[in-house]
Amino acid sequence: MGKSFIRKKTSEKSQTIQKEIYDPFADFQGSKLELYLAKLFYYFRKNLKLSLGILSFVLVVFVGIVFYHVYTENLEKRSLLAFEELLKSPIFQAGASDIGTAINKLENYQKEFQNKSAQKRAIIKKIELYQEQRDYENVAIQYEELAKLLEYPELKQYAYLNAAIHFENQKKYSRALSNIEEILKYEIPNEYLKAYVLFTQVRLLYHLGKKEDARRISKKVYQLDIQNHPEISKIQSELTLFFLINSEP
Repeated sequence: MGKSFIRKKTSEKSQTIQKEIYDPFADFQGSKLELYLAKLFYYFRKNLKLSLGILSFVLVVFVGIVFYHVYTENLEKRSLLAFEELLKSPIFQAGASDIGTAINKLENYQKEFQNKSAQKRAIIKKIELYQEQRDYENVAIQYEELAKLLEYPELKQYAYLNAAIHFENQKKYSRALSNIEEILKYEIPNEYLKAYVLFTQVRLLYHLGKKEDARRISKKVYQLDIQNHPEISKIQSELTLFFLINSEP
């Protein structure tokens, strides 16, 4: 054991001596920053292959980012120009009757241009066309698709609410309720809007036979602050009337 211990100590001492002997910065004259830079470049020289690999990777990433930015910017311009050209077609003029062909052209446009702005343009135009035809179920479907593409919560809520209202009018209560639930995933800053959304949720639950859930949600409407938001009292009155009309004899 004694010999092993001596060999270990001798090895450690030898390594320490080697470090001291081969320390190229032992007598370095300069500031801490200059010393740091000197050690950095020294490390790069000693590990040239690794350093070149890292630099190559960084360069590839940088070039990729620049290429992606240029590509997306170019795609935005091309998609906008293509949309403007598309709308020049007679089938998109006011009073045109061939809505089916117009919708097909918009869907082909969506297939060609996958960027979000192009998708939103096409959807908004489809909403307009379906409204002209009073095809409100498809209006609801398009609002639902639009909501998924919007980034700001307030705009998403607006689109989901429009989808819910149109689905409810078409008696598609489950689909309408799913849109209301999407709205409630976000904070609703406007108290009147919150009351309206909750009242809509109550109606949908009631129509789906979930009457206990409807009554539970209705309590939230009655608990809203009408002193600071007196406009909510109108919705509370409408909610009360809804239960009176739909109450079982």
